[in-house]
Amino acid sequence: MKKIAFGLLLFLSNLSMAQESQEVKKERKFQLGVHYVGNLRNENIISDGFNGVVGISGNYAIYKDETISVFGGLTIDYLKSRDYFLPNHILIWNPNASIEVDAFKGKLRPFFGIGYAFFSNKIEYVTGIFDPMDPALMPRERKVNFNGFTINPGLKYHVSDLLFIEGSYKYFPINSNDIDGTANTHFINVGLGFKF
Repeated sequence: MKKIAFGLLLFLSNLSMAQESQEVKKERKFQLGVHYVGNLRNENIISDGFNGVVGISGNYAIYKDETISVFGGLTIDYLKSRDYFLPNHILIWNPNASIEVDAFKGKLRPFFGIGYAFFSNKIEYVTGIFDPMDPALMPRERKVNFNGFTINPGLKYHVSDLLFIEGSYKYFPINSNDIDGTANTHFINVGLGFKF
């Protein structure tokens, strides 16, 4: 599997460099990326209850010049449950805005994003405490909504006019009206993307 993924990445990068040399550079406003989501453990129900798996992101350049690009976009991260308190896998929806700066006058460019993320899950619990044969002693479910602002600094390395590699950190203080407290969640994302 690793050989196939590496071969695909090598093929796509060669294809993008070949197309770049044949075409006149045109302005590319859309970016589509795929990344691994690393969920760092932080002793709360979200970071301890889920494994990060994969995410996708889409961005559109609202403003772009030689130095600065301003993007609006959406990131969707998939996390797999570890079957503790929240039994279902989750999709975290994260509309966001970011600014990318050509600070080093080259292919490596830092960016900073802010957004608002939300997801929901079901809590399983059992009612009744006295008689195990009591019909009231039944497993129940309740839907719980989570949300919070996100802060997302990172770096993009633009391999070509069509391909980039990205690494970033995302801080997500998760709140819920259904559960007391805040879960400070930290994600590390590594992936690649295409511009078109």
